Amino acid sequence: MKKEMLSLIFAGILLVIFCLILYLVWAKKVDEIDKKVYNFIAKFINPLHTKIMKTITFFGGVKGIILSILLSYFFLNDHFDRCFLAVGILGEAILNNVIKIIIKRFRPTINPLVTETGYSFPSGHSMSSTALFSLFIFFIWHAPFVILLKIVLTSLCIFMILSVLISRVYLGVHYISDVTAGFCLSLAYVLFITFFYSSLRNYFI
Repeated sequence: MKKEMLSLIFAGILLVIFCLILYLVWAKKVDEIDKKVYNFIAKFINPLHTKIMKTITFFGGVKGIILSILLSYFFLNDHFDRCFLAVGILGEAILNNVIKIIIKRFRPTINPLVTETGYSFPSGHSMSSTALFSLFIFFIWHAPFVILLKIVLTSLCIFMILSVLISRVYLGVHYISDVTAGFCLSLAYVLFITFFYSSLRNYFI
């Protein structure tokens, strides 16, 4: 129980950070930071990097998320875990779209390398990839794997999350504040729903 409570406390801290970023975005106090971060990342733009980033960002989009969930079903033998993953991702998507409609922040217009529609804050790709791979990490540490394999798989999931976040700024379709806020909100969401995992499992099974 102590571990679960720590998760809720961490989720609360992440929500506070999200709210702080939200305020700074609303007050237009992060514009300069957003610009400086993009200008730094833009220095690395070239055809090879762009191809890599377009491939990476796929895993944060709708098709990539659906494909990842379907593939994960081969490794999740438990029907409850499969439903928990799918419903968890669906809930994250609804949360993201509701906040986007409320905030209505427009996307960057400087040199976008891909075409995107909809509002910018918080980043949907960032939230989806964070939720998906964080839930993967949750299931990995509940699986009967040897510790070394757990560490390797966890590191891969963290790499994918960070890569998707960077790709959205690199491709010019999000500000760094969008992806940071999306990461914080999504991770807080995952920590919150996994807090109830055992209770829900005992109730439905």
